[in-house]
Amino acid sequence: MITEHKNIKSDSILLDEVLPGGAKWSKIIKRGDKLRITTKDGLVSLSAMFYNADNTAERFNSADTVKLQHNAYFCKGRVLYSELGRVLLSITEDTTDGFFDAITGISNPRIVKENFGEGSFESLRNRYYKSDRENFLIELGKYGMGKRDMIPAINFFRKVDVKEGSKLELSSTRPKPESYIELRAEMNVLLVLSNTPHVMEKGEYNPSDVQLTLHKAEALTQDDYCMNFSEQSQRAFINNARYFA
Repeated sequence: MITEHKNIKSDSILLDEVLPGGAKWSKIIKRGDKLRITTKDGLVSLSAMFYNADNTAERFNSADTVKLQHNAYFCKGRVLYSELGRVLLSITEDTTDGFFDAITGISNPRIVKENFGEGSFESLRNRYYKSDRENFLIELGKYGMGKRDMIPAINFFRKVDVKEGSKLELSSTRPKPESYIELRAEMNVLLVLSNTPHVMEKGEYNPSDVQLTLHKAEALTQDDYCMNFSEQSQRAFINNARYFA
């Protein structure tokens, strides 16, 4: 477990816990709060889906996030858009150097079996090989949601390279140990996480733990880095302001 958190005041921490490999997690992140996600060994892949917690019909739109920012590779300063042109989350810190994958999607039981072999509950009990799809459906069910609410996910701490024009290849490069990604909620956000191997990963099924640190952030100001990262971001934050007016 990571006990020290750079640039976070101890009295601002609301929640600090470990998400084990293979596990799932969900929480409503209140507007203005930040979630720091830290990998101790750099060997994790963490899938995420997220929604407007006050109206879950509004949810992350991967295609618009890529299109509006003219880039499928995210970094500090980028924002994650909803399908209504508003900002759900801002990337306020990123020490991974852009290890985000918004292209390949999530795993399901068939893919896990193909990539890692047999790992059933009957043989392994609670250590059975879990897939993103299973994890997400269980967590979404806690909020009255289901299959129809599944959306394209974003994968943290992994990068996918595009080869020969259109061929996707999972990068063998990993972020450094104790790297982290920090997300700020720009509205009340329902965040759902699945800590299982990347959908393109093969070999040994051995997902690593991640540290989740939820903390209070300073109030948003007009010189905010994420807000002013691009003209598109400025317009989206104006949309947020109108939403909360």
